[in-house]
Amino acid sequence: MLKNSFDEDLQASVAFHGHLCAGQVIGVRMARLALAYFGIDDPAHYRDLVAFVECDRCLADAVMVTCHCSLGRRRLKWYDYGIMSATFYDMRTKRAIRVSQPQGNHCPHDADPVAFFNAIPDERLFDVDEVVLPDLTEDDLPGGTTRGVACERCGELIHDHREVVRDGHVLCKKCAGEHVYYRTVRRLTPAQVQAGVQE
Repeated sequence: MLKNSFDEDLQASVAFHGHLCAGQVIGVRMARLALAYFGIDDPAHYRDLVAFVECDRCLADAVMVTCHCSLGRRRLKWYDYGIMSATFYDMRTKRAIRVSQPQGNHCPHDADPVAFFNAIPDERLFDVDEVVLPDLTEDDLPGGTTRGVACERCGELIHDHREVVRDGHVLCKKCAGEHVYYRTVRRLTPAQVQAGVQE
């Protein structure tokens, strides 16, 4: 039996996220289904659950809050697939399930998302698949840093075997020429940082 009720989990999620929406309801329902499946009554005190979300939307916040999984604790992983689904991995049992929302169960824009989704049982709202996570390594799991090396080109520290070795040189992804989410314009001096956007 889950320690919190659905309403308590939803209220906590909405308080964190900032508003009630369909993604909040779906994410809380997905997370609660996974918690029940693994027999996790009190996720606030269970440290062996890792959640993988496949979108950067409301659902991700709901899963994080309900399961007490966060990026900083390395218990929340994000894959930018644009899909309203999540996978839950129990490190204790080494089992995983992926919970997804099939097409057809979408809340109309003008409807109350809580009332709409509460009328649909989990077995109609979600597809649940037992899955394996073949690419998951010790470097991906919660715990201390497994390794730290400096990039030979820029000097930035790279944690947990995320370095790239090219022609015998240890490099970060940017220095290795791989895609990163940013492009450096210039290095700021301490005086420029202090001046902020005024300069």
